[in-house]
Amino acid sequence: MGLSLKVSDNSLETQEFLESPKPLLSKSKENLLSARQKEAILGLEELIKEGYPQLTMSQIANRLKVSLRTLYKIAPKKEDLLLIAVDRLLFKIGAEAQKAINTDDGPLEKLKLFLHKTNEATKNDTLAFTEDFGKIQGARALIDSHENYVVNLTKNMLDEAIKAGEINKIDTSWMSLVLSGLTRETNRKYLKKASKAETADSAKEMMEIIFKGLKSK
Repeated sequence: MGLSLKVSDNSLETQEFLESPKPLLSKSKENLLSARQKEAILGLEELIKEGYPQLTMSQIANRLKVSLRTLYKIAPKKEDLLLIAVDRLLFKIGAEAQKAINTDDGPLEKLKLFLHKTNEATKNDTLAFTEDFGKIQGARALIDSHENYVVNLTKNMLDEAIKAGEINKIDTSWMSLVLSGLTRETNRKYLKKASKAETADSAKEMMEIIFKGLKSK
């Protein structure tokens, strides 16, 4: 989610450089923000970890202990603020996943580490996966941009695993969709009600089963 895969001696080699989604709040714009505004964004990131805030801009300002003016200088409305905060959280998840695959392990092990790391991020329901967030204009495009990156990176890792003889030849395009979408699917309300297990744990179990089936005999 939102990371650039760098080719180096101890990281995955890919046939093409995968470009990260473009952040909604660019580095240049972020550098123009005041220290107070940056604190407000960090506070909002923590706030939305609890789920979709059913609060007005004024109430959010009160919760973050900042002025309304501070928030309006970041974004013109609540929905835009939430999009920025979710985008930043997804990039942070991606950065952690990037660290996980900077090892000397083979492609398949790197893929496991990468998917498990992104999977862990949903243990506490992230706003990005909620129905309320999906209703915001621009939310679907935002999530798609991050998910598409994960799908493409997963495909590249699977292709590398085939080249390394670690897994059997498969349609990596389809398998990348399956593996990268497990967390999202197990996070659906009807599945969560039917299972007593944590969403992340359920997805991890299914991934392990799939990986065992993929391995070359």
